[in-house]
Amino acid sequence: MGSNPTPLKASKLPHYLDLVAAAEVPAAVLRAVQSYLNAWPKERVEAVQKIDGGWAPFDWSGQPLRVNGVRDLRRISDAVHRHCIFLSDAGMAPTPELTELDKFFCAAIDKAENMEQPVPQMRTQALSSHQYALDN
Repeated sequence: MGSNPTPLKASKLPHYLDLVAAAEVPAAVLRAVQSYLNAWPKERVEAVQKIDGGWAPFDWSGQPLRVNGVRDLRRISDAVHRHCIFLSDAGMAPTPELTELDKFFCAAIDKAENMEQPVPQMRTQALSSHQYALDN
């Protein structure tokens, strides 16, 4: 058998991206991320660890790191993305696994951080109109 690792089958990555897209709260994004990482076969994890320099979302034994919050998600996403840029700047193409991690984590962090943005409230406008009615 060849030692060329391949990205998750085409049908699996879209599934995990769909889970991220369907998430309604940051905790659901984090669950999708953990499920995605848990789905990585050992040989793919080993392939990433050969080039990761300690930044990949797997521990020394090949187990996925626990993503405990949006800050962890941001940290991992930034590390993966920086590594992709570093390789590209050095004239080297990122591996398919690295490209996939970058795509997935970019989608996950975008979704999670957008959910954390405060939603503008119309309450102040309503309070002002009620105050006017009370004052008059």
